[in-house]
Amino acid sequence: MADTQAVKRAAGGAFGQFLNANRKALSEKACQEGLKGVAAVSKAASQAWKELSDADKVPYEAKFKEAQAAYEAYKKSDGFVAPVKKEKKNKKGKDGKKQKKDPEAPKKPVGGAYGIFSAEKRAEFTKAVEAKGERGFGPVAKMTSEAWKAVCAEEKKPYEERFAKAKEEYKVAFAAFKEKKAAEEPKKEEQATPSKARAGKKAPKAPKEASPKKRGRKAAVAAADGDGTPQKSAAPAAKRGRKPAGASGKEEAAGLVLPEELLLAAEEENLRTALENLAKRPDIVEKNCDGAKMLDALKQAGGLVNKAK
Repeated sequence: MADTQAVKRAAGGAFGQFLNANRKALSEKACQEGLKGVAAVSKAASQAWKELSDADKVPYEAKFKEAQAAYEAYKKSDGFVAPVKKEKKNKKGKDGKKQKKDPEAPKKPVGGAYGIFSAEKRAEFTKAVEAKGERGFGPVAKMTSEAWKAVCAEEKKPYEERFAKAKEEYKVAFAAFKEKKAAEEPKKEEQATPSKARAGKKAPKAPKEASPKKRGRKAAVAAADGDGTPQKSAAPAAKRGRKPAGASGKEEAAGLVLPEELLLAAEEENLRTALENLAKRPDIVEKNCDGAKMLDALKQAGGLVNKAK
């Protein structure tokens, strides 16, 4: 069998090809502006992609189609090796249901120094945005981001110190919470034991006697058979089982690249998962929708992805 070079699945559409081809230049541009990290490069790429004309986007669309065809050819080859999927963390309990957050559990601080700054300035920036005649999460998030970029390193230190202090306080509070829950477990087991013992002493049920109708049917079957042995009925057809999740054969679509600051803001609103799911929708990826507007739509839709779409 001939060796076949592994081919990665094309992701991100024409925008993904544009990002890969210009990543170095975009990264250098972000560094010159004092920005670092994946979020900064993704934001610069998104802005540059929007400025391209339809004619300039054609080569990248062609490259994406070529990459798709190459991957499909690799899948059909003898040397194809299926990618190993990462195991998702099981957030379900022993009963198979999603575990609910304990209301007594301390809240974990998120967002770093920027999260502290955002929480402190939210009311002020919301009023400023409303004074301009704008509403929604997007304008507030944009104003917060621009204000944070304008803060110098020396002015950021108090926020960094406050976040570090909040983390330490959370560790102490969470340790006390775990200790309290561990002390409560034996009491719960003691309370549950007597009820289990009583449940185990139930008398066995007496076998049900066959009804006259069933007895008559058995007698008729025995009489029809020559040697008096009842004939066995044909085995019932096996039930068709449900297809396991993901058995449709469709590959999971690659989603839009969302800035980290936007994801952190969504996490504060408990909408991060919904935002990531919305960003993976094919029609959303095709339109290259703005992340802030998507989050705003989710808030108005009460976290419902289909309604927000």
